[in-house]
Amino acid sequence: MKTPVNILKLVGILLCSLLITASSNRSNEIGFWQVLNAKANPFESFWLFPRYFSTHLKQLPQSTLALLARNKIPLAQYEYSLTLLGKGQSETAKLFWLPSLGSLTSQQKIELAEQLLEQSRWGDLKLLANNNRLPRSDVLSHLNLEVGRSYRVIPKLFLQRLGFLSVNPNVEPDPQCRFNVLMMSDHRSGLYKLAELVNIFDKQPEPVKNVFCFSKPMYVAGAIDCNNEATKMAQCNWPSSLLKKHLPDNFDFIIMMPKYGSANVRNEIMHLSSQANYAVFLHELMHFSGFEDEYVLPLSKQAWLCKKSGLVAPNLFISHGEMPPRGWHKSQSCQYYGVAYKPSEKWSIMQYQQLGLSAQYRTLWLKHLDMTNGHISRYFDTLTPANKAILN
Repeated sequence: MKTPVNILKLVGILLCSLLITASSNRSNEIGFWQVLNAKANPFESFWLFPRYFSTHLKQLPQSTLALLARNKIPLAQYEYSLTLLGKGQSETAKLFWLPSLGSLTSQQKIELAEQLLEQSRWGDLKLLANNNRLPRSDVLSHLNLEVGRSYRVIPKLFLQRLGFLSVNPNVEPDPQCRFNVLMMSDHRSGLYKLAELVNIFDKQPEPVKNVFCFSKPMYVAGAIDCNNEATKMAQCNWPSSLLKKHLPDNFDFIIMMPKYGSANVRNEIMHLSSQANYAVFLHELMHFSGFEDEYVLPLSKQAWLCKKSGLVAPNLFISHGEMPPRGWHKSQSCQYYGVAYKPSEKWSIMQYQQLGLSAQYRTLWLKHLDMTNGHISRYFDTLTPANKAILN
């Protein structure tokens, strides 16, 4: 049982502790105030009150924070590096955050990684990951997308939040559209590029609304191997791919976006690199409806196509002495085996993509769709190693 004397002693001890704590806090505040307002030496003041200063570093002027960072105080190095990153001075910032890594909490490492992601500092993020300094987070998932890690290690919920899909055979097409296009890529910038192209397309659907509709971009790295050489034709190994077994069977076309390679359409599959612009995308989309190129075709293609006669595409008539349609003009497509004709005297989108789609070719496109009544080959029916035409 506590006596009145013991109680008084306990109260006295508590009061003394409070006074000491209050005095200490007051000293911390005074020391910090002197640095802010009285030109006190910030380096000396920091070591007098390290805990208080560490908690209030963000309140210091940039010049003071820089001084502490240059004196190799880890938390100051970290805070100063964030300031520099916010100003786009990424290389200078690295000189400060790199030596501070060992002192950072998991949350601080994530905050640093988020800043590096905003600056697209992929090399720095790889450095963090390779040294086990990048905690599990959305930033790590972004990095895994960037380096092309398998779809199996990318959380599906993360992809959903970004507006993308993982490999999934249960994707549903839009029933209001005549043709549904499955979009996919094996790298991060490809996913965003596909979303950008569709966003542009949706502002002015071609040739009219509800002819083509597009799925959300699907991330497929690890399920298919693609040629990624800028000087070669973009192409993926479909026949032997794991992806072939996991494709929905209710879409009409595929757009596959590897990093590099020239655009082309084959077997109802468009290969389009993430460097391609919207004009190239629209040109290739017209190939889905059977349009042919109006520039000089490869000799290997001329060897079989230019031997045909008559209307071989909505925009290409090949003559071996026959009269072309009235108002049509010579095309460069066939230099051998036959003479090619096209509807327009001037260059069109099928000869030079950057011209865009003219009213004449939009009308021709719609007329062709009406004539065929939308009957086409679908990628699911033609996804075989068969020897088929390549349209560039």
